[in-house]
Amino acid sequence: MKATRLALTLVGGLSVLGGLAIAAATPAAAWYCSARGTTGAIGWGASAYLATAKTIALRECAVRTPRGAACYIMACK
Repeated sequence: MKATRLALTLVGGLSVLGGLAIAAATPAAAWYCSARGTTGAIGWGASAYLATAKTIALRECAVRTPRGAACYIMACK
């Protein structure tokens, strides 16, 4: 009984530490950009790189706009 409880405690502790290691290994998104289309469509993107965040925001906006309409970056933080 004690051995089982000890084993479960060790496994639980190791899984928490493993989760923390994974969370620490992934980079945080430092840039958030929003785009708005001429038809009112919106899109946003997040990335560690400014150019990538802009590209994602423009692509998300473009998916929601009809052909011939344009999307523009409104803000990046």
